[in-house]
Amino acid sequence: MAVLETFEDTKDEATPLSADSRSESSSPPPPAERPKSETNDMSENESKEEELVRFSPEEEASLLAQSDEIKQKGNVLFADKDYETAIDKYTEALSICPKYLDHPRSVLWSNISACNAKLEKWTDTVETSTKSLKLQPKYMKPLLRRAQANERIGTWSSLQAAAEDYKLAHEISPTKETSLAMIRIQPKIEEAQKKETAEMLGKLKELGNGILRPFGLSTDMFKMQPDGKGGYSMNFSKN
Repeated sequence: MAVLETFEDTKDEATPLSADSRSESSSPPPPAERPKSETNDMSENESKEEELVRFSPEEEASLLAQSDEIKQKGNVLFADKDYETAIDKYTEALSICPKYLDHPRSVLWSNISACNAKLEKWTDTVETSTKSLKLQPKYMKPLLRRAQANERIGTWSSLQAAAEDYKLAHEISPTKETSLAMIRIQPKIEEAQKKETAEMLGKLKELGNGILRPFGLSTDMFKMQPDGKGGYSMNFSKN
């Protein structure tokens, strides 16, 4: 399975689930510059809202230009496959970009997630894609990237999360690739569920045997049998 490596402002390599193959409707919406507030917890029942600092138009434009210049350096590093250093640049750009500008900040988090995907740091890919999506929930690039990262992680819960992302991506912009992904993921979810359930039962059995062993007993001596009334009865046998 190809790893999504799409990132903003440079040409992406072609991949089966590249967000760049989507229609314009799958692209992030125009920059949103709405004010937000952060909550600073004072106690369990008391909180204080702090308005994010908003800059003058001139200051904002200057900060955005500085952030974009650093982002472009990150794009060059990405193209050169220096992903770790590219992450540093994108992070630096984030530190300069005003916190109320959702669109450019979402793009930067998406670029960081692209670097993490290239480095096969799947958990980090999920986390940074999620940060991008919190700012723009229907941003296809990090949405698909998070789905693929969760699919690579391969646990029952991560595969379920991947299925949800593929479904949302298909609702936003239906394609053959997302349709196939939704079909492909289901057997993996069932297999992971069976595997993790068996592992859990095995650990419980091991724990039970540890408790029963001093008494000369084991969990194998206790058998659950259907009682014919929709329930179960426990039978004990030393054989």
